[in-house]
Amino acid sequence: MYRVIQWYSGTIAKKQIKLLAEHPDYELVAVVTQSPEKDGVDAGEIAGIGPIGVRATTDVAAALALDADCVLLNPPFWDGDLAARILRSGKNLITPSGGFDLRGTPFHAELSAACAEGGTTLTGGGNMPGLLNDVMPLVLSGYTTNVRRVWTRERNFHRDYAAADVLQLLGFGAPLEECGPDSQRAQMLGMAFHWYEGQAAHLVTDALGLKLDELRTTAWEILPAPHELHLPASGLTIPKGTAAGMRYEFTGFVAGEPWHTTVVEHVAELGLGEGWQQSEDDPEFSIRIDGDPDLRVDFAHLGVDGLIQLNAARIVNLIGPVCAAEPGCRTILELPFVTANAAVVPTAAD
Repeated sequence: MYRVIQWYSGTIAKKQIKLLAEHPDYELVAVVTQSPEKDGVDAGEIAGIGPIGVRATTDVAAALALDADCVLLNPPFWDGDLAARILRSGKNLITPSGGFDLRGTPFHAELSAACAEGGTTLTGGGNMPGLLNDVMPLVLSGYTTNVRRVWTRERNFHRDYAAADVLQLLGFGAPLEECGPDSQRAQMLGMAFHWYEGQAAHLVTDALGLKLDELRTTAWEILPAPHELHLPASGLTIPKGTAAGMRYEFTGFVAGEPWHTTVVEHVAELGLGEGWQQSEDDPEFSIRIDGDPDLRVDFAHLGVDGLIQLNAARIVNLIGPVCAAEPGCRTILELPFVTANAAVVPTAAD
């Protein structure tokens, strides 16, 4: 049995708490929260599954002192110092905020040393990176040759997304000039996206024997709301003319040529413009690999809740492989093939 700490208790973390509580191979020993109002609240109540006998805490030192095999760290932003503290305390670490491929980043040496000191392992898990723009392209590359370019796109329709703070951070409802490529918001978001996309681009190019020169922001588009929009899940109202759609493109260059591209699209309404998501039936994920032969894959019609579940499941499924791995900052290529941690026999109702 793996003893697990859930660190932070946001949207994805709530799903992870449920998955951990349901599976006999995991024991949830603590939940760390930043929110004073959640301090002392049963983790099951936070996750919406009823009491499970584990209360959330804001006491970081107490959590670090616990005996646990693994921490699932879900911070709003990457926190290298906290990651190092967790690893030095003797706990393996999985996080969707970084750790996909830290080679070449300012954090690699410090976190590698923390892993050595704690005898622990760090990796990243999620859907982008963690699926769309690193894991899946590498899997697909095994079915072609002479790969000349990788292009991926994630689309997000936010009608049913409940986190108003995240939507406001992206710029929904803000004046267009506050969201454009030269805005302060663009600088902040660009740094965050470069952190993620740079790791994915480096992992893919390095695995295929190429050298990534640089990552650039190659497109930044903002569309206005054609009329007032109301997003029922978050309660957010977007006035007419303010930002209602964002599309960003990030490209990794090899030998001066565009080679690894990730497009990220966020919309508050379908059909905002030509080439933008038109229907809920449009796939959330698209992958294009130029090679011999070319490969084209479109997948996932999950909706917001399904995408959140996907991220949570991936992170929980990584617990066993990460705990069994050699200490260090490990990419997905250094771990065994990751499968679901549970399967069931279908019933007639299925």
